[in-house]
Amino acid sequence: MFRRADNRRLKNFVSISVDTLGFSDQYKLLSSIVIPRPIAFVSTLNTDGSTTAAPFSSFMIASVEAALLAFSVGPSDNPKRTLQNIRSNGEFVINMVHEQLANQVQFCGQNHAENTRKVRLAGLTLLESKLIRTPRIGESKIHFECKLHSITRFGQSNMVVGHAVLMHLENNLLVDGRVESLEYAPLGRIAGRKYCLVRDIISV
Repeated sequence: MFRRADNRRLKNFVSISVDTLGFSDQYKLLSSIVIPRPIAFVSTLNTDGSTTAAPFSSFMIASVEAALLAFSVGPSDNPKRTLQNIRSNGEFVINMVHEQLANQVQFCGQNHAENTRKVRLAGLTLLESKLIRTPRIGESKIHFECKLHSITRFGQSNMVVGHAVLMHLENNLLVDGRVESLEYAPLGRIAGRKYCLVRDIISV
């Protein structure tokens, strides 16, 4: 049985039918509500052997026991090079993002001419991976070498799921089998050019 609310304490709500919104308005609304979001800074190999990197904040653990990580690639006039490369190569690296990488991540997430070498222009360093060909981003503190598990289409977006075959972490991050959050200093995505930092941690 529902408890009857005290009308004097009820807040006013606006109801929005999401299906009536265009993509731009849907994205603006949903991305400003589902916050903060972790960022997958995904590096992939281009057809010419060069490396590109792009950030994706619709990012999650799809399965702990199967070591599956997933991120969503939204619609665009030209399919993101990241998605094309993953389809072609069947592999990628998820480089986790900390607060000192904010400017580089923002730069790599913007639209650039097709042949722009974003990694080089952003001043990022490439490190050799051990189990796949795709390089890692040296400035990241944590890397996941991934082999493609599946790509599933939802509407106009594509959910990319990768099997993390090898993980790399900076030495000072691990404490009793966990990553020390404040040392890691992850960057969270809000919306647009807005991000957030992990500063205050509470226990409940």
